[in-house]
Amino acid sequence: MNGFRYERPTTVAQVTALLAEAAGKAKVLAGGTDLLVALRSGASRPELLVDIKRVEGLTEIRWTPAGDLEIGAAVEVRRIYEDPRIATAFPALAQGAAAIGSLQIRNRATVGGNLANASPCMDTAPPLLVLGASARVAGSAGERQVPLQSFFLGVKKTVLAPDEVLIAVIVPAPAAGLRSAFDKIKRIYGHDLALVNAAATFEPASRTLRAAVGSCGVTPILLPPLSGIAKSAGPEEAGRRLAALALEHICPIDDVRASAEYRRDMTALLCRRLVERLLGKSTGRR
Repeated sequence: MNGFRYERPTTVAQVTALLAEAAGKAKVLAGGTDLLVALRSGASRPELLVDIKRVEGLTEIRWTPAGDLEIGAAVEVRRIYEDPRIATAFPALAQGAAAIGSLQIRNRATVGGNLANASPCMDTAPPLLVLGASARVAGSAGERQVPLQSFFLGVKKTVLAPDEVLIAVIVPAPAAGLRSAFDKIKRIYGHDLALVNAAATFEPASRTLRAAVGSCGVTPILLPPLSGIAKSAGPEEAGRRLAALALEHICPIDDVRASAEYRRDMTALLCRRLVERLLGKSTGRR
């Protein structure tokens, strides 16, 4: 591991000033589960490491009076799936957080780090995408809010400028009766990266399904809404429709972990599984 300067600021303003001073040669440290590996291997060689774990507000989970959820960027993923209010309001998010790595990783990894790392197979992105989340970003020019679907630009690439840091994730209050779920295909039982992961929501009032798929493109993919789900439609029919929609939008590749063909088949399977869970409650089917 090469030498670097280490700073531990306590305010967002100090963080952005340090990042601006470093002019693109800094890395932000939150949980460090990915960054420390890259530092040790030499894949990342920053001149400055900015530790944000003591920055005021970044380790907090807050709810607004309107019911919006605000997750500080340095909140550990374990706290997400252990929070009963989050599990009730946003089941898909709790399930996605619980699917990340091992218990040791979940105790250390942060929500902000998982998103800022911008891996196509991250488990928090599909749930947050279907829930309409946005990223609150701070930089030298102030703060801005970016819809999460616009936050990812490619593998390990985001919209963050060199002087900017992700400070919070905002999840809007769910519509009345909104149901959500997450699922994942991996190589082994236990902790492993997703070969394919997906999340979906169903809004009973509008009879609309929304889904997002990970590990099948250079970024997680938010599908167009699937509306007009008839009340008489069973999970099988709606699941087939959602699967067909997903296959029109994903762009999987062959790699050492799975083939593109396998990922397409598993995407369709996850869509059918998720719809069974979401619509089965309203139709009496399981």
